[in-house]
Amino acid sequence: MPADRIREAAFARPLDLTLRTLGVLALILWLTATIVPVFAALLASVKSQTEIIADPLGWPERFLIDNYARAWVGTNLGKPLWTFGLNSLIAVMTGIGVGVAAGVLAGYVLARSTSHSVALLNRYFVLLMTLPFVVTWVPLFTLSDTLGVLSNPLALGIMYAARLIPFAAVMMRAYFSSFPLDLLEAASLDGASERKTFFKIVLPTSWGPIASVTLVQTIFLWNDLGLATVVLLDQGSRTLPVGITQFRGQFGADLGALFAALVMTIVPVLMLYGVAERRLVQGMRMGALK
Repeated sequence: MPADRIREAAFARPLDLTLRTLGVLALILWLTATIVPVFAALLASVKSQTEIIADPLGWPERFLIDNYARAWVGTNLGKPLWTFGLNSLIAVMTGIGVGVAAGVLAGYVLARSTSHSVALLNRYFVLLMTLPFVVTWVPLFTLSDTLGVLSNPLALGIMYAARLIPFAAVMMRAYFSSFPLDLLEAASLDGASERKTFFKIVLPTSWGPIASVTLVQTIFLWNDLGLATVVLLDQGSRTLPVGITQFRGQFGADLGALFAALVMTIVPVLMLYGVAERRLVQGMRMGALK
């Protein structure tokens, strides 16, 4: 037996080394595929139109900061970039605030209830998650037109929330299903109501999963182009992904301003990730300790 174990260990070491090498190579490829486009956009944002076309990855002869100023104030026929940024904040914050709050509450009910109707609701949420987002564009446009809320970023946020709730509910149900029952039973024996148990015990230890759902969906909604293009018809109501298309006309494009606008659109997401990633780890650690 010792000899067999020695041979197994000798065989396992090269295999572990090979898997580790493949993992490192895959990580390097992924980082390259992620960093190169961002680096190219950063370079293009400070280059002239001619340099962008002639040598997209080349170093600029002179850094043109005017591209950012031109992107910020908008073109002659367009709106300022900050207008689109404000519309994006309204839509995304509304969608995240309503969607995550309702999804967390729904996930707790799905995890705690044993009724047949709640089980059917959980299956319905899973079915909604598999439904392609593009299928809802025409019905949402028709509904928005009927209610008179086309070109309204706040109404777009409500549509985002409706799309977010099934995802948040299913994800949070998985977390709440594994929540320690001893804590819930102890709270019940102490006379705590279901609502007090949720807000005083469950919710304070659930910020890690909630932060994960919030971060993923914020990035998705911030970059949404399809539904925003369909329901935001007025130029002044457009969000950032739709608004930056103003730098591209029928017969040409202001590439310098376009890439500068893209960079300024990416920066808030990177800042959010930098902050939320730290809070996510802290929340998960606090949840584990409690």
